[in-house]
Amino acid sequence: MKILCSLAIMAVLLGCSDFDNFYREKKTGTSALYKTETVVAKVGSEEVTADELSKALESLSVKQRFSYLSSPERLNDFLESYINQMLLYKEAQRKGFESREDIRENLEKYKRQLLIQSIAQDVTNKKFDEDEIKEYYRENRENFEQVKLSQIFIKADPNGKPSTDEARAKAELITKRLRSGERFEDLVKQFSDDPKSKKKGGDLGYVSRGRLPIEVESEIFNLKEGETSDPIETQNGFHIIKVTEGAKIPPLEQARAKVQLDLRKKTFNDYIKNLRESAGVEIFQDKLKESITNE
Repeated sequence: MKILCSLAIMAVLLGCSDFDNFYREKKTGTSALYKTETVVAKVGSEEVTADELSKALESLSVKQRFSYLSSPERLNDFLESYINQMLLYKEAQRKGFESREDIRENLEKYKRQLLIQSIAQDVTNKKFDEDEIKEYYRENRENFEQVKLSQIFIKADPNGKPSTDEARAKAELITKRLRSGERFEDLVKQFSDDPKSKKKGGDLGYVSRGRLPIEVESEIFNLKEGETSDPIETQNGFHIIKVTEGAKIPPLEQARAKVQLDLRKKTFNDYIKNLRESAGVEIFQDKLKESITNE
């Protein structure tokens, strides 16, 4: 029955030139010129218009949207899924799911999350003028300092193989070989457990302050160009890091995106701080600790 229904829908859609036109014009970005009231499908007496389908597509991630717009067949798959959701929604309404207590609670949670997300976006969507950007960059130049790194990563599994001790011993042996003059790139090919950087001779590219675990960053930014770290232990294993280009501060144009991101974070943090001060927030640490202990 499911197959027959799917075939019936596909037959209607594939035989509809309006649907093909919608695909072509949406794919080329000219759908705004297209008649958005054009009906691309019917579910009983209810019509699905090109405008409705377009809005549904826009709600997807960029990757998903391009996937569905890659061919008329993939767009047809999206329409079928959309129709299925329409049917399920109507059936849930018919069976009175909206009155169920668990559904009402989840709807209230979703409403709360949506409102929080919306106000956060509203606060952080502020546009900063050039003077604000330049001033923040000038006053926080050290935050944009970056180094170019390569790594040899030795993974560890505390509960399996290789164990943390085995991984540490292996990393220390690699470090000794580096100190004795062996080429970093050769040891990357032989030992590194990170397939992505391994393909590039261990290259990690440029890394800015604040992007690495604190235990890694504190050591890396003290190394000079060409120097290699001792094995640095993290949750997943051991990193042996080589600084291929020493620390430097990029010009504003290269750092602009991070400056704007930092300004948005600062704007949001300042907004939250003002809300907390206005509300008079108090946290009773002793009682919090007691509640955890009592459990």
